Amino acid sequence: MRHSSPSVSVEREVAKEKAVRSEDYLALLYRLGEAGIEARLSIIAGELRVKAPTAAKALSKLREKGYVERKGLSYFLTEKGLKVAERIVRNHRIAERLLTDVLGVDQRDAHELAHELEHVDRLAELADRYLGSPDQCPHGNPVPSRSQLKGLPLSRAGEGVYRVARLGELGEVFEWAGRLGLKVGTRVEVEGVEGNYLLVRVEGGRIRLPMDIASLVYVEKAG
Repeated sequence: MRHSSPSVSVEREVAKEKAVRSEDYLALLYRLGEAGIEARLSIIAGELRVKAPTAAKALSKLREKGYVERKGLSYFLTEKGLKVAERIVRNHRIAERLLTDVLGVDQRDAHELAHELEHVDRLAELADRYLGSPDQCPHGNPVPSRSQLKGLPLSRAGEGVYRVARLGELGEVFEWAGRLGLKVGTRVEVEGVEGNYLLVRVEGGRIRLPMDIASLVYVEKAG
């Protein structure tokens, strides 16, 4: 039986890590596009928790390989990059459903774990078959090619009573959602605006929600 040398094994692991990291960048550009947020270097670096030069170097390599293009100060997925991004995001959202629906994992924890599982295509295929091809993740976000984005950003909803339709997968949304008990279906009443905060009432409690968080909580008018 032939075995790979230690050096070959290390090289494979390094190559795998680079591929995973590249997929992280592409998936992030997809999510920024869903949220209508301009994918500038500072935003990309902040979301991935890396320094701007590190992000710039990675994006440059992705541009060279034809996955990303740059227009002005913003980055966009090419058709080639979009195919990869859709696959990773699809895997992620199916993995979340497996973790929450089958294994009973908390939604916030499921999101973090799914970041590790989203790169394993075979797992996603098996989970998808087992779950019956779900069309959205536990946070209401559509599985690519199966459903459409829905809801209006809470920051633009105006005064009134709404229900949460989905939670964006960016920034500190899940941290706030966990703290406030925000989930798909939660009723939220918008009472007004105070500076950079939205005044809302959730589950009987009145809170000041930062506008950048409110812009990633998508709602529909409550019936």
